[in-house]
Amino acid sequence: FICIITQIVNANNKDPLQYFLSELRTFEANFTQLLVNENGDELERTEGIFYLQIPDSFFWHYQKPYTQKIISNGIKLWIFDEDLEQVTVKNIDNRIQQTPAGIILGNQSINDHFVQISMGIIDGYDWIELTPKDLDAEYKSIKIGFNKDSIGMMIIVDNLEQITRIDFSDTKKNIELSSEIFNFKVPENIDIFDETK
Repeated sequence: FICIITQIVNANNKDPLQYFLSELRTFEANFTQLLVNENGDELERTEGIFYLQIPDSFFWHYQKPYTQKIISNGIKLWIFDEDLEQVTVKNIDNRIQQTPAGIILGNQSINDHFVQISMGIIDGYDWIELTPKDLDAEYKSIKIGFNKDSIGMMIIVDNLEQITRIDFSDTKKNIELSSEIFNFKVPENIDIFDETK
């Protein structure tokens, strides 16, 4: 996807991740997500909308071609598959800090979990690459491209060499969001798989 040119972050370079996270309270964006295999073949394309609220709440809503909601209030995580009429409930643990959502939320331990390098300006985005320090992490690398003070794109490589590219659009920073967005109420007649007990 991208010709990788890396240079070590130093004190003279603006850190686009920390610049984005500075004074961040809420974030909203539309997204298009593309999954490709190690040969570059497209496996799936999805679209939706994403909300987050500092310090630990997010709502990732896939709207096309299927409907799925992934919601966290910082304590519990709900995965609601509307087509299957089922919801899975999980406890939030420290692993969330090592995920793309945890990075965008700006957890305080990014440097504990990742090695960060600057990739410079490529195709109009200011890129960084995060490599997990944990050898058992789900991802090999997470690249984030910033456009001014907002996130424009993420490219995630997992341990199967599959690549997920997420393009963000219509981004809005620090708008008012209802806390109800992040507290999921399970609809009636839905199968519940509760993994919190």
